[in-house]
Order: sequence, then C-alpha cells, then structure tokens
Amino acid sequence: MSRRVLITGATGVLGRAIITRLSSNPRGDLVIYSPGRRDELDPLDLRYCEQIFDAIIRTKPDLIIHLAATFSSDFDEAFTVNVNSAWHILKTIEELSLSTRVLLIGSAAEYGVVSADENPIMESRSLRPVSIYGLTKAWQTDLGYLYATRGVNVVMARIFNLIGPHLSERLFIGRLHRQIKELLSGDRKKIEVGPLSAVRDYISVNDAVTQLLAIADYGEAGEVYHVASGEPITMRDLLAQELAAHGLEDSIVIEGVGLSNRQGYDVPSIYAEMSKTMSLLKKWGCHVTN
Repeated sequence: MSRRVLITGATGVLGRAIITRLSSNPRGDLVIYSPGRRDELDPLDLRYCEQIFDAIIRTKPDLIIHLAATFSSDFDEAFTVNVNSAWHILKTIEELSLSTRVLLIGSAAEYGVVSADENPIMESRSLRPVSIYGLTKAWQTDLGYLYATRGVNVVMARIFNLIGPHLSERLFIGRLHRQIKELLSGDRKKIEVGPLSAVRDYISVNDAVTQLLAIADYGEAGEVYHVASGEPITMRDLLAQELAAHGLEDSIVIEGVGLSNRQGYDVPSIYAEMSKTMSLLKKWGCHVTN
C-alpha cells in the first residue's frame, strides 16, 4: 500500500538523496510529495503557519520528514525555521487528529559541552548546547517529546556529521570540497583550515538516508535515535582521506586558529553510541557501510 510522504527541505543534499531512494524503492509503495516539486506543491515558506497547515491539509501525508533547517546564528531566523516550523507541523497534526508519522531531524550540536570520557554519547545524555543552531534543535526535540505525550506519532533522528558532495559551506566538509575544487582548477594554491585535533563522527549521506528511513519505519514514538557511524575520527585524518581521494598531499594544508569559521566553544571529542539505531536497521534488514 502506497504512502504519501511530505518532505520539508527537499531541495537540500539530504532531501534529494531521500527522494532518490524513495523513488527507486522496488516495492513501489511510496509516493513523494515535496514542496517545490513540479505538479505537487507551491514552494513552502516555513515562516508562515498557514502554509504549513495548507500543505498538510492538501497532501494528508502518511509521513512527514522535517529536514528544513538553518545554520544561521541569527536567533530570530533560527527560532522561526528550527523551532516554530516544527511546532506548527506537530500542532496541525494534533488539531486535525491525523495519524501522520512525523520524523524530526535533530543534530549532535544539541549535546553541546561534552568531555572525552562521556563518549560514545548516548541519546539519553543531557543537552547543553553552545550554539544558536544546537539550542534551537534541542528545543525542537523538546517539542517532539511534548507532542508524543499528547498522542502525536513523532520520532526524532539526531544526525552527527555528514560526508558527501555539495554540502553546505557552513560545514567543514563543504568548505573543504570547495577549496579542493578551487585548487584543482588553479584558483588557489593552498588548503586553509582551522585546528584539526577535534574528534568527530562522520557518516555518508547514503548511509544517513538508510538510517533515517529505518527510524521513520521502526522508531518508537517519542524516542531519539542517532544517525551516525559510531566511529571516531580526527579532523586531521578526515582531511587526509579527502585529500588522498583527490590525489593531493597534505603538504598543501595551512592550519590555523584564525582560519576556522567556528565561534565560541568547540567540542574536542564527540561520537555516537549506535545500539538503538542498529536495532532498527536489523528490523529493516539493512547494514551500514561507510
């Protein structure tokens, strides 16, 4: 039986990857509805609750994957996109008494201050965000908890770090890929990066899609599940891997504190505990391959 899927943020890297996966599903049981796609919906402006309400009324989705987000450090913009839009989605589902499943997309930035001995981080660990992005994503999670207790079928996925082409330049990988492209085209001589000692958890976009869809299908309402590899890697090793993939030597790298775009506290080490998500992947019959 086909499902109707409404995807916010469908034009982003992750949104496009999810649409591709669902569209090629051999079962043929998923019909995609995503704002801005031809013959479906007009572009959806998440700042306006009436547009969210109208989109849900028109599509009556079985599943909403709420990917739309902003990395902006402007509080008003971040609150509107990362918190208020989720509230309007959940409120609408409740008011219309719909059985729609909602998948909220969170971030490891919600954890904030983490000490090395707390790793691997579990989903139940307290949230102490140190950025506007992390703070607003944590509030989105709180909304998910709230509406789950009120009967809304909502589950949360907390993504760590994505790796793949065409990612935002607000992210390390996005900035690195731009610089590599410029270097290969002769428009730059060096790769410039901030400090590389931090330890992170990276997952490919393809594997992230697999985990997200498993969470959407099998995650328990009101629960948070990690989307990650569970494998720690230093930013220096990650950089070396990306350079080697393009036939480049690390001698072209300039590393310095002043070259980072990060402001404030930088978590020295964070990676995910993955047992909850892995249990869902077993139900889904899939394996993660980074």
